[in-house]
Amino acid sequence: MSQLTFPRLLDAQQLLKRDRHSALAEMNEVFRGGRLPETALDGRTHGQMIAVDIAPGITPVADALLTNHMPWCGKTFNAAEATGNNLLYTSFLPVARVLFPGYRGYVPEGGGRMTAFPFRTYAGTGLKDPDRQVLKIDYDTPANPFLMRRILDELVQVNDNFYFGKAYFKLSSKSAHLLFYFALQRA
Repeated sequence: MSQLTFPRLLDAQQLLKRDRHSALAEMNEVFRGGRLPETALDGRTHGQMIAVDIAPGITPVADALLTNHMPWCGKTFNAAEATGNNLLYTSFLPVARVLFPGYRGYVPEGGGRMTAFPFRTYAGTGLKDPDRQVLKIDYDTPANPFLMRRILDELVQVNDNFYFGKAYFKLSSKSAHLLFYFALQRA
């Protein structure tokens, strides 16, 4: 996805520079306005990081690093098996090997991309939005490194071809911290 194509999120992304609190609130409203995807996602999607929201001292550093060196470019989904993988740029491989030294699940895809960090998908209630049904993208599989296993994405469909998500870090079975917002579009 070369450029964000959902105007309300594009406006919120621009607002981040002036009023972070209002921009994140607007993004949350876009998420809450979405719905559980009507049909199971299948195949490749293009992805874009929309906003980082880790912690006051860490967010600006993480945002700068991810803006200049974004390793993630989307996800692949297998609807029949309710599974998928992340799409990463192969230029990230040296860094990934340092961050996740025991992980060997990188698979070249061609075009300067690779898949890694498998997940399973299922419908469920939102962690911070329990009144909403979302698609859970759960990395808690034996194939993933310990820290990746603590990631849980939630995804909603906001129009025919556009999906909006939240990525959480699970602190416990009942608690999670929002890390960032992301968008997906079908390839």
